[in-house]
Amino acid sequence: MSARRLRAPALAALLLAGTAAGALAAPVHAPGSVPASSARTASITLARDGRTRYTIVTTATEDGPERLAAGELARYLERITGARFPIAASAAGRAPIVLRVARDSGSGEEGYTIAVRGDTLLLTGGSGRAVLYAAYDLLARLGCQWLAPQLDFYEGAAEVVPRAPTLVYAPAGDVVERPAFAIRKLDVEEGLSHDTESLRRIVAWMPKLRYNTLQVPMDYQGRGRVRWDAWREALTPELDRRGLLIEVGGHGYQNYLNADMEGGRLFAEHPDWFGQDAQCRPSRAEHLVFNTESPDAVRYVIDNVIRYLRAHPEIDIFDFWPPDGARWAECEDWAAFGTPEDRQAKLVNQVAAALREAGIPTRLEIIAYAHAKLPPQTVALDPSVLVDFCPIGQNFHVQIDDPAGHNNAIYVDAIHHWRQRFRGDIGLYSYYRKYAWRSRPVVIPHYLQHDFQWYAGVPLQAASTYAEPGDWYTYEVNHYLFGQLAWNPWVDVDALLDRMTRARYGGAWQAARAALVTLEDVVRVYGAIPYSPSQPADGIAAALRRVEERAAALDGVRLADPVLAANLDRLRLMLGFARRDLALQRLRAGGADPATVRAGVEELVAFLQADADRGVFLMRGEGDLGRYLTQYGVRAGQE
Repeated sequence: MSARRLRAPALAALLLAGTAAGALAAPVHAPGSVPASSARTASITLARDGRTRYTIVTTATEDGPERLAAGELARYLERITGARFPIAASAAGRAPIVLRVARDSGSGEEGYTIAVRGDTLLLTGGSGRAVLYAAYDLLARLGCQWLAPQLDFYEGAAEVVPRAPTLVYAPAGDVVERPAFAIRKLDVEEGLSHDTESLRRIVAWMPKLRYNTLQVPMDYQGRGRVRWDAWREALTPELDRRGLLIEVGGHGYQNYLNADMEGGRLFAEHPDWFGQDAQCRPSRAEHLVFNTESPDAVRYVIDNVIRYLRAHPEIDIFDFWPPDGARWAECEDWAAFGTPEDRQAKLVNQVAAALREAGIPTRLEIIAYAHAKLPPQTVALDPSVLVDFCPIGQNFHVQIDDPAGHNNAIYVDAIHHWRQRFRGDIGLYSYYRKYAWRSRPVVIPHYLQHDFQWYAGVPLQAASTYAEPGDWYTYEVNHYLFGQLAWNPWVDVDALLDRMTRARYGGAWQAARAALVTLEDVVRVYGAIPYSPSQPADGIAAALRRVEERAAALDGVRLADPVLAANLDRLRLMLGFARRDLALQRLRAGGADPATVRAGVEELVAFLQADADRGVFLMRGEGDLGRYLTQYGVRAGQE
């Protein structure tokens, strides 16, 4: 049995621990914030003039997260001070930095402490992964900043490591940390710009921000392009080394039962297993959910799921979702099978029971989405199943709990129904970096905080977000703050924004920060954002003037540091997109003819394509113009 499989019971405990009483929703603290204890601890000098008397002490011998924590501490402390911090099983007369897993500490698998006792610095976690969090947290309190993965366009400057030959750690007390959300995921989803190397770098960054799960499609939309198996060999060791969880699956009952299986004979021999069209004829269409009332069809699906999971024992969470855009009952006769919610619950209960019987500890996940976003009414969903709630139509012009957003009110009502009827764990499948935004600078630091505080109060136990390397910079603030807020929704967002912008823009940080806040105020409300209601032309014009003012304030700024200058240029590109987007929105609101709008869209797409390799815009190439024309309401053939 592999080390990963031995972690499966701990995964169940990790998720189920916070359900009934909302135990994971208590305020905690983010790296670098005021620690939980108010009793001041004496400071310790970790290095003086480039020399240290400290040894990093760990008894871990396997190449896992605790051992990695020791190595990362040694590496970054040397970069900061110039001193070499040895790693050993004992301090041997030197002052110790002790790394220790204490599973009986009461802090759970994710919790950790950083404490000073005399000359000893203690980093204790409920798991090896938590010890790794503690190491990165300590380094953050010593001045390191983990702003983003080291993706190619950052040219090695994604993180900030200070230089201090004399290094003092002066805590205000013991640091005691425990997350508000037990599971914190990055999701590959469509995988438009991922490759093996970018994924390695994202995985290396994840524990620095205390993300703990990488979510990858089994085979996105069945297209054979974005598949866990394409990256499995390269990524599994990297994820194991950090103790991170692997979540695989996604939309696709058709992965386990489709008309092309067994050389196409399956449909011919068992037409009753498949979905039926509106005329109640068996259909090969994959978006039609198969006959979940056929025991033989269900057994066929379950056998294929078990076969896949036995061949992939590294998977901790398995997403067993219907097809995207699933239709549950085109044939009127199938209404007797029950609601989509009840059918989904009945099916997944059978799969969960079969996995237990087969001795497979992987946890199942379903989604509350589209036609099945409400909880089942007549079927009690197995509480071991993780539910991901998907507010895909969220109105971003207002917060999730603001009834002024009609779609939001529907989702809030549905979430409350889930929490009332289901005693298991519920996660947020978020859209805080949405593909439909097409790299528009929807920067939402304060919006994120309000949403997370509301979700923590429900309470939810998990949260996920898409993350693409191709436009990471545009959503860098969202990705960074998602990690912070999923750990602690009460963190000081303004202080984090100050730190981020100082690091990214140097002497131009105040103007850059003001630009980011303006983008937050303007783009999600007045831009071409799906589900944001149309705004009047005069309101759009005022929003456009605000963006132009922020862009003008940056135009005259010149930074000598080439890294800072490149970051500022990327921010200018974000403002350039916002300006063009709002100008097009103003044309549409003013009733401009389609030819004029089309010309503006063509100019916008040319602008985006010209800088599509700088981490700001994610362009697909063929079809880009058509996609943007559709989003701005220009139909094919309009002049």
